[in-house]
Amino acid sequence: MLKVFAKIIGLLLVFSVLTSCGDVSSPIPQPPELVLINQVLKNWREGYQSEDLDRYMSAFWEDGFLYVSDMGTNDDKTDDVVFDDIRDERDAAKRVFDMFQDIEIELSEPPEIQLNTDRTRAEVRNHYRIQGFVADGEALEGGFTGWFAEGNNVFSFELRRNKDSSKQEWRITEWMDEAYSKEEIRAANNLP
Repeated sequence: MLKVFAKIIGLLLVFSVLTSCGDVSSPIPQPPELVLINQVLKNWREGYQSEDLDRYMSAFWEDGFLYVSDMGTNDDKTDDVVFDDIRDERDAAKRVFDMFQDIEIELSEPPEIQLNTDRTRAEVRNHYRIQGFVADGEALEGGFTGWFAEGNNVFSFELRRNKDSSKQEWRITEWMDEAYSKEEIRAANNLP
């Protein structure tokens, strides 16, 4: 009798596991704008990490470009970094690529994307962590072998016609870097 009871319980357990799994639903397709914007962000991140200047710069529109970083001091405008010429961003990226051997960027996913009503502009927010390391035997000021930054990106994307291919593309026009201060980094990462 005990053996029969054990078999019945075993069968009930297997049946309950099988019926609770159910069919895996198909993923919900994303609107094409979101897919294209995510691809630009991927090129932006991978271009920077691989130190591929052309791939990195392909994420931006040249006309109307603006980059602003508060450098982790949102109440102090005197140390803000502002580039309103795409060449400044290119030069800054090249300096970083020349100085650091290994760059890693971690982005929150999925990003928050808000499209305007005619679907030609988007505000895209994500959280980032970035670190870079100098080559072996090298050191930064103070003897450090790398650097770390964290904060929030606020990108303005625009859908425009590419002058080289005459097709419409999403790219970044403005980038607001809301960097964390050292204290905010410590608090966010539970560091002393």
